[in-house]
Amino acid sequence: MESGINNFKDLAEIISYCVTAISLLGLWATYIFSMKQIHFTTMEKCVANFREITKLTGLASDKSFEYIEFVSEELFYFENGYLPLKVSIEWIDGMIDYLPFYDKNKVFIKSNRLDTLKDQDKTIRLLRDYPRIRKAIQMRENIDFETVHISIENENDREKRRQERDKIIYRVIKNLNIIWYKKINLKNKIANR
Repeated sequence: MESGINNFKDLAEIISYCVTAISLLGLWATYIFSMKQIHFTTMEKCVANFREITKLTGLASDKSFEYIEFVSEELFYFENGYLPLKVSIEWIDGMIDYLPFYDKNKVFIKSNRLDTLKDQDKTIRLLRDYPRIRKAIQMRENIDFETVHISIENENDREKRRQERDKIIYRVIKNLNIIWYKKINLKNKIANR
């Protein structure tokens, strides 16, 4: 009789382990689905905000404040994992033409597109309340900003331009407070986009 009870206990224990394993898999799947939903919702919101900013007039100089507010929000989302790293890399590449930067020697590099951000004094005033952006635009390596903004005439120009832009993307991400493990192998992730 005892062997029957032991077998029943063993069977019940095996079933409970299986149920626990299935429950854990269900929790993991729910977590993954939730993260994808958060990523999608955040991307959708950012795209809608960008469209609203650029509606009708394009991204004119009078939209600099709105654009800076938008970039600050995006960088917050990057730092807190609301957007996948691949999306962050692509969106930072798009920001390069609009944001000003400070090169390795702290020399001001004006925005390529926004008039207000082409003037250092106006930029300083505008970015006063945006420490995340001020930190992100500080470059620590040599970057050829002329190459960053060249028009692409051939494949060689495209590759040179991309290499310089990749350096900026790398530095912007390194300057943000992003979880350490997302920064592992970052240069390769940027280069393979």
